[in-house]
Amino acid sequence: MKLKYIIPSFMAVVAMLVGCNEDYEAAHLDDLRVSSSFLALSQDGSSTNLVVNAAANWEFQNVPDWLTITPSTGSAGETKVVVSAGAAVSARTATIKLVSGGLVQEINVAQGVKTVEVATCKQVIDGADGKTYRVKGTVTSIANTTYGNWYLDDGTGQIYIYGTLDKNGGTKNFLSLGIEVGDVVTVEGPKTTYNGTVELVDVSVVEIEKSIVKIVEPEGAAEIKKEGGDFTVKLAFKGNLMPTVPDDCSWIRYKTTTVTKGTVTAVTPNPADTAYVKFTVDANEGAVRTSVITFACSSETAASKVTLTVKQKGIDNPPSGTGTKADPFNVPGIVQYVKSLGADVESPVDVYVKGKISSVKYTYSAQYGTATYNISADGKEEDVFTVYGSYFFDNKPWEEGQTQIKVGDEVVVCGKVIYYQGNVPEFSNKKNWLVSLNGKTSEGGSSTTGADGSTIISVADFNAASVSTDVWYQLTGTVKNLKDGDQYGNFDLEDATGSVYVYGVLSEKGGAKKKFQELVTTYGIKNGSTITIVGTRGEYGGKIEVMNAYFISASN
Repeated sequence: MKLKYIIPSFMAVVAMLVGCNEDYEAAHLDDLRVSSSFLALSQDGSSTNLVVNAAANWEFQNVPDWLTITPSTGSAGETKVVVSAGAAVSARTATIKLVSGGLVQEINVAQGVKTVEVATCKQVIDGADGKTYRVKGTVTSIANTTYGNWYLDDGTGQIYIYGTLDKNGGTKNFLSLGIEVGDVVTVEGPKTTYNGTVELVDVSVVEIEKSIVKIVEPEGAAEIKKEGGDFTVKLAFKGNLMPTVPDDCSWIRYKTTTVTKGTVTAVTPNPADTAYVKFTVDANEGAVRTSVITFACSSETAASKVTLTVKQKGIDNPPSGTGTKADPFNVPGIVQYVKSLGADVESPVDVYVKGKISSVKYTYSAQYGTATYNISADGKEEDVFTVYGSYFFDNKPWEEGQTQIKVGDEVVVCGKVIYYQGNVPEFSNKKNWLVSLNGKTSEGGSSTTGADGSTIISVADFNAASVSTDVWYQLTGTVKNLKDGDQYGNFDLEDATGSVYVYGVLSEKGGAKKKFQELVTTYGIKNGSTITIVGTRGEYGGKIEVMNAYFISASN
């Protein structure tokens, strides 16, 4: 059964005017008058005159960016004002205020004739910002139920609805409309693009066609463990239900559907049936993967569909590296290599492995000179590689007073590796040693000298260093808390040892400020990127900062 909820859409056609009607005297206040309370401008761009009579100083307020008023302020007496606007892609209106003392006069401004273009999502995406569109599509997900932010898809593309007006034109009342995922909704509103996302803003709802199928469980996406297995989707529907797995998705397979008929009552003469649709998912030995299952439902009078995103956990960090000093294996890479050797076969050469310590079984001790611990790609205690009986720097036993390891440290280890009993991937006992600990390759020193003679240093050591504008340090870490459009390059830099605030990044030493977006464009820098910079250590308000920084390199 198709249910419709129609909200009337009103269109106002305003005659094109090039000036005010001089014979018209607007409603006015005794001490604040205007020659007209309505102004009309051409859509191609035009100007018109407005006469202000005030008993005191006055100013215009609530003036939109597209409107120019000259002058916008004045003193007591009669003043001729010019109101103008450039060309517009579609009609627009504004209500501006003239304020003088405690008096307020509202003036309505209309540019062009308001028309609505009926379009597909693709046409909206390809169309001009500022234009008003009417589009019909399926609600695929709802992001905010107060303002009414949701996604609409019509098969040609998807757009974001940012703000939905209720049937009276009010805001923050989205729930009163009863819109749900799966409903087919017709809306109209102006287009804008925000950070690359195409949006229709503060839309009016023209029609709602209620969905005849709804996902009851799971709410949101289906999260599947990397080992795979069965999962069930519970749906309410009226009609013929058809689940579909995409042709290019071989790791999800449909199994069975069990249907429970709805109970007819005086209150519910046409109840929904309930379906339990079971799928099976293969184990995942690769990266995280997603797919979308479609549930289509049709009856004699209606057709609807809803989708469910299925996300399966996997290896967040795929295998990488060649095992050399210049290109160490990451943990997934060394596990893959060790398994290829076969059970209990030791590697013929020493290999280099880089990872973060996820747990420590035995710290370094002067008695044995070695340590045993697990490393992983991200520091979590899963998908680990065991560093067994590992010597300290330079393949020497650890001595009392030397640096100790801890969970979270980033290390590079070198030595022979083995797939012990075909079960445990590990470094061979006392045939491996620590090459690098949080960037240091020897006790009390940094690995190398960086750009312009700077000292390569970890974030923790940088934070502990002395404040100086004469000493330059090279730091490498992950970009955090970078704001969109930041011209200066202010962000947090984080490595395995800690975090520090970076107060601006120049494109080169001694370069111009406010050029960071050029680096963003060239190198794709964003939150999560790895960046190398050189700077000095400073403090502001008791907070440690990287000062005078300049750019070296970046990767994603």
